[in-house]
Amino acid sequence: MAVIRTLSVRAGLALCRESVFNTYMKRKLVQAGSSLAVTLPAEVVHAFSLEKGQEVDVTVHPVSGAVIVRAGTAHYEDGEITPRFRRAVASLLKRRASVYRALAK
Repeated sequence: MAVIRTLSVRAGLALCRESVFNTYMKRKLVQAGSSLAVTLPAEVVHAFSLEKGQEVDVTVHPVSGAVIVRAGTAHYEDGEITPRFRRAVASLLKRRASVYRALAK
């Protein structure tokens, strides 16, 4: 078990709080209709408040083949920008402020 603290989406799953779970998980592929699926341990589902049917973002690294699953970020709810998305944008703007200023010149 490891303690993961992150305020970004670098660790594979976005997390804005502390979570404790195995950082390396060996999982088996299971049949899901005509596709294959990877199940997530209950501790991960609980830590990230994931729900059945929730959309997730999946990225495959072109060189290493690493598969990254991130809890999807809802951009809008009821026609409004979600607080989580607003925080993500604010964090990005803060981290990249100097780059944006240089590009604006």
